[in-house]
Amino acid sequence: MTNVPQNAYNDLLDNAVTQLIKDKLELLLREEIKNFMEVEQSENTRNFRNGYYERTYDTCYGKIDDLRVPRDRNGEFHTQLFEPYQRREGLARRGSHPDV
Repeated sequence: MTNVPQNAYNDLLDNAVTQLIKDKLELLLREEIKNFMEVEQSENTRNFRNGYYERTYDTCYGKIDDLRVPRDRNGEFHTQLFEPYQRREGLARRGSHPDV
């Protein structure tokens, strides 16, 4: 059995948790734009998905450097997960987490 140094183990765990958070946020964002395109738009609107843009987002579990946020061609989609220029989780809820 191989021993892993504690700091290497902590780094691996931190990276795994950060990646899990990133994957789940991107899943939520994909579902959110899917709902927006199928349900929330009026029938008269001609709008299509237009790829993604990458942004940085700080969470209490670590920094996500390349979070893929979907966008629409008309620029009407805005996620409910965070404000357009919010770069840190909990910015609106200051003090709700010990690290914020």
